[in-house]
Amino acid sequence: MVRNCVNSCHGAAARAILKARRPVLLTCRVMRVVPDHFNRVAAGKPGPLTPMQVVADALRYFALHFQDPIAIADLAAILEVSDDCLDFSFDQVRGMTPAQALLDFRLNQLFTTLSHQPGQRLGHAVRACGLGLTPGVLMLFEQTFGIAMPLFLLTCRRAFDDRVFRREHPEPEALVLPT
Repeated sequence: MVRNCVNSCHGAAARAILKARRPVLLTCRVMRVVPDHFNRVAAGKPGPLTPMQVVADALRYFALHFQDPIAIADLAAILEVSDDCLDFSFDQVRGMTPAQALLDFRLNQLFTTLSHQPGQRLGHAVRACGLGLTPGVLMLFEQTFGIAMPLFLLTCRRAFDDRVFRREHPEPEALVLPT
């Protein structure tokens, strides 16, 4: 049954692999075989990719290029997989689309940036995290982290001030407020 799906969906490359009796990782979902496994093996690339490997490679790319505009179709080409394989892998591993994962990654970068450098302007931080062209960034941030941006910034600034104070006054008595 899988053989019929492979023959009908992937043509000569898949038939050649089956005839050669090489071990091939089939990632199926309702008889849908991810074609990149066959394309990579047929093209002499090192081994088939699992969905976990595809997602890990994509996340590494996000970490290196999150500030730049990233087109998901370009990401698939860079990773040498099809758009379908990329979508399938993210769905299986993360339960979301690659675009949603990129947005989550960028929002987490914004959270980290504002936490560590609360004195910088919000607009600058948003642009630095690759979210400058994303509509409704503040609303997305609040939905993702469950805290309003003004309260988050206030909390981050107070925590930063506390860290600075503790560095300047390491003695235990400095941490006790007079009553």
